Amino acid sequence: MENNTLLSHELEEMRSQISILKEKLEKQNIINDTHIRNSMKSKANDLHKTIRGTVGGGIFALIYCPICFHFLGCSLPFVAVTTVMLAVCLALTIRQNVVLGRMDFSQGNLVKTAEALGSVRKHYIQWTRLAAPAIIIPWYAWCMYEFIRLDKPGGIVILVCATAGGIIGGIIGFSINRKVVRKATEILDQIDELQKDVI
Repeated sequence: MENNTLLSHELEEMRSQISILKEKLEKQNIINDTHIRNSMKSKANDLHKTIRGTVGGGIFALIYCPICFHFLGCSLPFVAVTTVMLAVCLALTIRQNVVLGRMDFSQGNLVKTAEALGSVRKHYIQWTRLAAPAIIIPWYAWCMYEFIRLDKPGGIVILVCATAGGIIGGIIGFSINRKVVRKATEILDQIDELQKDVI
């Protein structure tokens, strides 16, 4: 009888310890989940600020460039195409910012968040590889033609300054795109890590 009581007591103690261990593991998983989600949210905020900065730059370019080209004497079709190009680029950037702003990293569905963030990442990869060269190279060639056609004193200086500005802007734009892609990849990796933990 004593052996049964002793065995029963030991089993109860083991159950109690297993229960305590389960609680600790669950708390650890919750803390880990919260930590990763906070990290994702912080990175997403960085992305949001970066994209907001490009929106600000895009608004400035949309106002400044057409006015500047008009007063320099560039043709109306060139000014119109430049305005449309800048407006489309700005609209696409704003769209990505809106998509990013709607993501809920605190409690949101990770699958939907990953899909939305994946589309933002894909947009920036495609923009760097395809859209930017396809748009910028023909536009820049037309810009050179416009400045040469003007045949004004100082036209070469304007052309050199525009080229330098274009190169600097291109480097800044490329580094911003790389930053967005890198941060988005890091967040997607963290989402993947959380999903593996759930499985």
